[in-house]
Amino acid sequence: MNRPTLFFAVAATAMIGMSTPASAQSTPNLQAMGAGMRRNQETLRTYTWQSRVTFVVDGVQRRSDVYKVAYDENGSLQRTQTGGETAKGKVRGPDGKKLSKKQLEAGRAFVLDAKNQLDAYLSPVFAERAVATATATVDGNDLRLESHDVVRPGDTVKIILSNATRLPKTLTATATIDGSPMTLDVTFGVLDFGPYHPAKSVTTTSWNGIQLTITTENSDYSK
Repeated sequence: MNRPTLFFAVAATAMIGMSTPASAQSTPNLQAMGAGMRRNQETLRTYTWQSRVTFVVDGVQRRSDVYKVAYDENGSLQRTQTGGETAKGKVRGPDGKKLSKKQLEAGRAFVLDAKNQLDAYLSPVFAERAVATATATVDGNDLRLESHDVVRPGDTVKIILSNATRLPKTLTATATIDGSPMTLDVTFGVLDFGPYHPAKSVTTTSWNGIQLTITTENSDYSK
C-alpha cells in the first residue's frame, strides 16, 4: 500500500467515544467510535508520507518501489515514485514453466488492483461502518470488533483495539474479488500529537495458482 489510506481524528478529537475510563467501557459506544475513526481518517488525508511497496511471488521478493504519497484537493490519492528495484532471476509457475516478464507484470497488476479495492476498508465511510455495525467482545486487554458485508456481500472485517485507550492495533479484512479470496492485514501506528495510521498493510491473494503478496510500509508523515 502504499498507500494509506487508512483510518481515523487527531488525538483529542479522534478519541471522543474511544478513550473513556476503563470502568466505563464495558459497553462500548460503537457509533461514537465509528465517527471518531472517520474523523481520524479525514485528518490523515491532510498529511504526506512515504510508502515502500514490496511485491512477493510465492515467498520470493520480486520488486520494491518507494513513493511519496498525498491526497489532492479532490480526495484522490496521488503517488510519485522516488525509487525502486527489481530482482533478477527466474520465477516459475505451478507447472514448473518460467513466467515471462509479461506474466509477472500481469500478476503484479492483479494484486495491486486487489489492494486498491481492499484499501476501501480504510476509507472514512467504510471504516466508520465497520465499527458502527460490529459485534464487540472483550478479550483481556483487547476490544475485538467483527462486522460483515461492510464493502461487499460476504466480506468480514475484524478490528482489535486497546480496551483501555480504544486505539486500533490491527485490522483484517477478507473478501472475494473476481472469484479469488483476498486478505488485507493492517497494523496501526500513532503519530505524535496526531492521528493513528496504517503503518503496515499486507494484501494476500492467488493468481493462476501463484501466491501473491503486496506489503506496504508507511513512514515519514508530515504536513
